[in-house]
Amino acid sequence: MIREKRFELILSELGKREIVDGDELAVLLGVSRATIRRDLDVLEERGSLQRTHGGARLVDSDEELPFHSKLLAYAREKRAIGIATAEAIPEGSVIGCTGGTTLMSVVKHLKGKEVTIITNAINIAMELAPSQKAQVIVTGGSLRSRSYELVGHVADRTLSELNLDIAIIGVDGIDINRGISTYTMQEAHTASLYVTQAKSVWVVTDHSKVGRVAPAVIAPISDVNKLFTDPGLAPEFRLQLASAGVELTIADM
Repeated sequence: MIREKRFELILSELGKREIVDGDELAVLLGVSRATIRRDLDVLEERGSLQRTHGGARLVDSDEELPFHSKLLAYAREKRAIGIATAEAIPEGSVIGCTGGTTLMSVVKHLKGKEVTIITNAINIAMELAPSQKAQVIVTGGSLRSRSYELVGHVADRTLSELNLDIAIIGVDGIDINRGISTYTMQEAHTASLYVTQAKSVWVVTDHSKVGRVAPAVIAPISDVNKLFTDPGLAPEFRLQLASAGVELTIADM
């Protein structure tokens, strides 16, 4: 296995677990413990992780994960969620998209549909730039480097003047009692405007975010119409979501 591919897999494991053991990585990647040590040293030099005794952890792992780590974590699940969500969107829809790595997977599969996308995330806009059919409107605002989202009064004013058929929300947590949530108040407020302006609210997330609560509340669970996730969702959460009136779509893997 080439080195850069090993780096990608190591960061993917960190994105899932936030801390990894060198011996476990050696078994997972089929390489020697010495190779893993060298790989972790290089990744630490790049600022991608912090070495620990016998392994590594994400830098600031008790806070929001860096964007590249989110992108690599649960990549297969996110792809499946993206396909399922895109297939459910009717042609001609006006769609509001927050930022997030799962949303990137959704819009990758929307490029062939005639839809209008309003987004406050520059990574979403860039992903759709090559599309010959999708019309893209970017809100403007102040850039948040952790998530590539534009926030603040410019973004909020733009969203408050638009009507959406569907709001597709990426989250850092979804909980029956605490609703959908993210890491910062500014992002939560901007995301809440998508909810307010949409006829239907869809949440897209891998199963690891279900049952978690992030610091800033976007909206109560009662505002969520549909959840698109992967087969890793625990049975108890499926029952809770159904009881709360959330329509659940489990993506095929």
